[in-house]
Amino acid sequence: MGVRLLPLAVVGGIAVAVGTVAVYQWWWGLVLAAAATLSLLLVTPAGWATRLPLALGFDGTVGLTALPRGEGDYLVASTGQGYAVLGLALVVLCIAIATLPRPDRRQTGGKPPLE
Repeated sequence: MGVRLLPLAVVGGIAVAVGTVAVYQWWWGLVLAAAATLSLLLVTPAGWATRLPLALGFDGTVGLTALPRGEGDYLVASTGQGYAVLGLALVVLCIAIATLPRPDRRQTGGKPPLE
């Protein structure tokens, strides 16, 4: 079931990132964007094909908007709010990686994991 949700998770991450970049410049927009992002992340089931693609879609979109455009300006400015968006992207990725399910013994051939 999780693999079927992979495209939806990526699109969801991209959509939330676009919304975040659109409203982060206002204080209420930054709070709303952080709440929406973290809510979506936490209601998405933890997994390689669900929460991690959502985080990668979010981080990839935020990363692309932080790059300079042809005109020399940025979509994510180097202000306190801009750095907060970049920090939010880092938190999203850390949560997604930290909550990945551990492989069980059936996947490792019945051997205990190395310590």
